[in-house]
Amino acid sequence: MNTKSKSKIFSIGLAVASVALCGCKTPVTESFEATRPWHDTGASYEKLVYDVNIYDVRDGSEEDKRKVIAQGGLVYELTEQTRVDGSINYSRLRSDFSVTYNDEASEAERGLTDRITNSVEFQSDSLITSYMQKSVELADREGATNNSYSIEADYFGTHKATLTMTGKDDAQPQTMTIPNNTYRDNEMMYYLARATAINKGATTNFNMTNLFDSFIKGEFTVYGMTASAGSETATVDIGDWVKDHGVEAVTDEEQNTSYPVPCYYVTIMINEAKHGPPHYVYYSEKPFTDGGKEHKKIPVKIFYYEYYGSKASKMTEFVLTSCSFENTAND
Repeated sequence: MNTKSKSKIFSIGLAVASVALCGCKTPVTESFEATRPWHDTGASYEKLVYDVNIYDVRDGSEEDKRKVIAQGGLVYELTEQTRVDGSINYSRLRSDFSVTYNDEASEAERGLTDRITNSVEFQSDSLITSYMQKSVELADREGATNNSYSIEADYFGTHKATLTMTGKDDAQPQTMTIPNNTYRDNEMMYYLARATAINKGATTNFNMTNLFDSFIKGEFTVYGMTASAGSETATVDIGDWVKDHGVEAVTDEEQNTSYPVPCYYVTIMINEAKHGPPHYVYYSEKPFTDGGKEHKKIPVKIFYYEYYGSKASKMTEFVLTSCSFENTAND
């Protein structure tokens, strides 16, 4: 696999880019809050919907310099108590991400659509992963290897992970043994950070595996991660729809009303000197409400950069557009 093609997989991999550039792996001492921020009563549910923009930032990341080259959406759906095994409850986190490149993109990418779907089952209390399935569907690009892939991992049963490079006609499944221990999968990265004691000026830690990276490296890989929050509250304006979820209005001197969301501005990265590009997440400082339920530390905005050499070339941004804590669909 050439470096350019490998970078393409990481650039759209949802919580993969943050760890792809570091060969180090040092587990850290971790601690999670006793009550998960997405838990309310009974079998809790949470659906978060985001608009996605990918920007060309070679001329700068400021709004007047960057240009949108792809747009799409991301949906996170978290369901508690999807399965009960003895005294242990299991939850599931699903995500569906897709982007389509527009006329501002390179000629090789215009009109192309990439999609990533995954599902992670984990123990509701410990957040330990039991099963993961992921599919990366990349459009064919002229002159480039299609590095689409699927990956499936049984952390508890067979202790096996299987990778298939589905973009290659002659690809054979590769299998890796998962050591007999407990792990948390990197597809939950934003939720693992969210479950730590995020607060102004605080730094928290958690560990996560990266199975695709493990196959690339040829060894099972666990990363120690840090989530560091800024010392001051940040605000993010994502529209007046948030007033229906408990966000308070702010009126300026000219009597204009807006609904900025007070947030913890959190940097998530590997706990090493050579940590690669971080991910940045704005977690709501106050709970969002829906249907009489409260969920804390909602990730209202997420972004990260990709680099060509030492210069930022692309920025991917997720902005929350709706949330729901009531499951109205059949499973």
